[in-house]
Amino acid sequence: MLDAALAFVLALQDPAPANKPAPQEASAPVAPAVEAWNDKIAKTKLDEFTKLQKGTPTLVEKNRALDVLAPGANKLLVKPLAQIIETEKLLVIRKRAAELLANQPVAEANPAIRKLLKNSRVGSYPPVMAELLRGLGKCGYDASQWNEISDVFEKEYHLERVPMQEAILDLVQKHKEKKAVDLLLRNLDEPLATNVDAAENPPAEYWEARWKSWHAWRGKVKETLFVLTGQRFSDATEAKAWLQKNPLK
Repeated sequence: MLDAALAFVLALQDPAPANKPAPQEASAPVAPAVEAWNDKIAKTKLDEFTKLQKGTPTLVEKNRALDVLAPGANKLLVKPLAQIIETEKLLVIRKRAAELLANQPVAEANPAIRKLLKNSRVGSYPPVMAELLRGLGKCGYDASQWNEISDVFEKEYHLERVPMQEAILDLVQKHKEKKAVDLLLRNLDEPLATNVDAAENPPAEYWEARWKSWHAWRGKVKETLFVLTGQRFSDATEAKAWLQKNPLK
């Protein structure tokens, strides 16, 4: 009787659909397409942009001005965007201008980005540098430009520079930049002072900052080496031994 009652109760419940579709994952937002503007359209948009910048615009008004330029690409937009990146006081606006600069024609945008990366007024803002490096990675980068950015990674170690260092690693992965191997090997192992009594040994603050940075991107360094070599290494000694027998071409 108990079994029969249980069967009756179960029968009253809604049966599960036989072919219930699997829940779909939310798709990633798609970046709006950028339209190639002719000079006439670009000049009209720049006039509108300039009018919105008059007086003392607020953050919202500055963003609204950039909204005018955001949909388009034209060489005439490169100079005003570069000027914002160099001189704007609001970090969020500088970052957005750097993002828009990477959408511009490669022939003009690539040298403008490289020039900004060398600009001391920009170099002290790692988030802006990170955006520029991401832009360079998709805006005409080639191996001849590696020496212009190779020192940026190791110039200083600090947690606020981590996004910039990760942007460089992303660029190396995307372009399979073999010239970056030495940099990767120098930053693969846990950073430890080897001779604490030496006069030239950096202070403890340096090693602490370097260790914290390394801890943030150590996995990405290993992954980048894998992209370049097809091999996974536990430390720099192992990687160097393999590379000596299998030099990258």
